[in-house]
Amino acid sequence: MQSSPDRSEVALRRVSALAAVGIALAVFWRTAYPTIAWWDSSNYSTAAATLGITSSPGSLLLTLLGWPLTQLPLGLAPAYVLNLFAGVLAATTVGLVYAVAVRVLRDSGYSGHGAGALGAAVGALAFAFSATLWEHAIKFTPYVLTALFTGLILLTMLRWWEVAEEPNAWRWLALLAFLFGLDFSVHRTNALLLPGAFAWILVRHPRTALKPKAWIGGAAGMAAGLAVHLLVIPIAATTQSPLNMFEPSNWTRFWDYVSLAQSGGGFLINLWPRNSDLWSVQIGDFLRVLGDNFFHRATSVWLLGWLPAVAAMVGLVMLWRKNRRLGLAFTLVLLLHAAMTVLYFNIPANYFRPLDRHYLPVFVTLGVLISTGLGMAAHEVRDNGARVVAIVAALLVILPAAQLIGNWRSHDASRRYFTRDFAANALASLPPNAIYFTVGDNDTFPVIYLQSVEGFRPDVRIVNLSLANTAWYVDQLASRDSTFPVTRGADGRRRARGASDSTVMIPIRSTALQLGLPADASVPASISLRPRPLLGTDVTPADSVLLDIVLSNAWRDPLAFAITGTSEGMAYLKPYGRLEGLHWRIVPVEGLGANRVTLRHNLLEQFEYRGYADPSITIDDTTRTMGLQYLNAFTTLLDADKAFGAMGLCREAAQKLFGVLPPDRLPVPGNDRAQIEARCTS
Repeated sequence: MQSSPDRSEVALRRVSALAAVGIALAVFWRTAYPTIAWWDSSNYSTAAATLGITSSPGSLLLTLLGWPLTQLPLGLAPAYVLNLFAGVLAATTVGLVYAVAVRVLRDSGYSGHGAGALGAAVGALAFAFSATLWEHAIKFTPYVLTALFTGLILLTMLRWWEVAEEPNAWRWLALLAFLFGLDFSVHRTNALLLPGAFAWILVRHPRTALKPKAWIGGAAGMAAGLAVHLLVIPIAATTQSPLNMFEPSNWTRFWDYVSLAQSGGGFLINLWPRNSDLWSVQIGDFLRVLGDNFFHRATSVWLLGWLPAVAAMVGLVMLWRKNRRLGLAFTLVLLLHAAMTVLYFNIPANYFRPLDRHYLPVFVTLGVLISTGLGMAAHEVRDNGARVVAIVAALLVILPAAQLIGNWRSHDASRRYFTRDFAANALASLPPNAIYFTVGDNDTFPVIYLQSVEGFRPDVRIVNLSLANTAWYVDQLASRDSTFPVTRGADGRRRARGASDSTVMIPIRSTALQLGLPADASVPASISLRPRPLLGTDVTPADSVLLDIVLSNAWRDPLAFAITGTSEGMAYLKPYGRLEGLHWRIVPVEGLGANRVTLRHNLLEQFEYRGYADPSITIDDTTRTMGLQYLNAFTTLLDADKAFGAMGLCREAAQKLFGVLPPDRLPVPGNDRAQIEARCTS
């Protein structure tokens, strides 16, 4: 048993903890996104602000924690409030890493003065400023809450370790099981830590596996944690949120929702066959992200980027020396957790989106080892000469500073408005009461956030063509808007529209102005269409939905397709598409080309492009890809001006392009400055 620490040591531990958490929080808040970001940010921000249901596996607990914060009269954008809350969650995770490390130090015989606590606090900060945690500490997503739960699980495992032989130790196992069950309502990734937790128990006290109380307590805790997820059913049944994904409002739909039936089912457990080479692709991807966090060249002195990995190795080696059983347990937890993560996610080669976020729970354990290693190193040198102490102290300060400086530029998101601007530009340029067809996450959820949370352009109706393949989605659109031009019920849509390869006739009862055409334009009395699939040759439910909307709408309300789907995304409507900004508007006249007047107004006068021309603001890959949509629209305008003979207007548009979207910030072969300028020469 370790002796109880004196008051001065306790006080120093508390001060160290507060300093680590406070510094981390200050940095996270300083660099937080001021609004929504790409991918999950707008999705979960909308769910939290409107008490909605996101796509499974979702994050019910994150929604429940975020919803009351968005109701407070703070005078801040809801997304920004939620991003600040993400910083709180991340800083709390840093505090948990410190707390676990301090307990490991104590259990390994490092007690009696405050050097270990100071070293552990420095190590926690080195983890705080690692690339992946920092990335999710500045925007509202479930991944930082997952990391917090990893910290809670590790702390609970260590508390059980300390009392494993006592009669009431089963209570800690019940709490541990409860956390695993509750994590099902976070993002489920910590379930991959279960094999490591079992190994932890067997290394410390194998006879626990034979104790009924341990099994009963664990089962009860797990059931209690899992039961929280049942709240999905009443929320789905009553919510008015635009996000009610899969409508899990009854037991059948709830099971489909939790088992991810819409994505393949079976909780997506697909360990074999491997989708790509295990070593070169899957383990290689994990090692790449591991290197980006803990042994990298983010600073000009590359050795500094290796200090976190060195500190973790020191922690593990010294832990083996001081407490071999605990060292073995930590090693097994780390290796099993990493192995289960790689095996479960089974990523294909060239996967469209990095999996860094799913590796974050493994990095929490590494953060504990970094914190432990620095704490042990600080403790070991306390009795050495002043020179040695000074050198070690300098290294302790340099380690988190190197992480902070090396990652600051890429993680300072305080002036990144890319996502909001793109969504606002897309919505603002649409005609009144438009039906807007989108295809993916980044052209759908940001506009839904602006509509439902910030009240911007509520007249626009959004139809995601990917989700249109599901019957629940289309019926939901119809039930929430009785004027929406679609037939309710998948069978009804199929019966009403017949075969997709039939020629259909659509009467036109709108005027030229209502159709976005010049007042003197000739409008045909009807138009014939021969539908074909949006993708490939097979007819999908989304094809039937699109045709149903086109026929039911009968040109009453404007139809528009997001530019992100490319012109091929309009399928048989492509000849009738006119580019007007970030969308093609469908008009019942073929071959009109781009709408030069509207396109010019939107690109040169209405759209905002904050950050693209500022070299101090980092442009990530997704922002670059979305920025290319602007570039495509600009080049279309230049070509249209040249074809019209308006060379002066063409050069004016080119200069605007260079001012707001410098080609060197969106490097694309064939689109450098000289080649763009050549478009405006006769």
